[in-house]
Amino acid sequence: MIKFKKTFDYYATDNELGDYITFMSDVIAGDIDPQIEFDVESDECHRYVTINILDNVLH
Repeated sequence: MIKFKKTFDYYATDNELGDYITFMSDVIAGDIDPQIEFDVESDECHRYVTINILDNVLH
């Protein structure tokens, strides 16, 4: 599995986070069967987007 994690300012909008997820999805769109998982988390200062590309895509 390959993991990408990006940190955003706490005040980043949902649209900004969605644009990042869409961009990363477009990057791996060349794969035959892209399978990704994403998670959005936040704490007091930041919001985090974690994208996992599953192993079966890489083989």
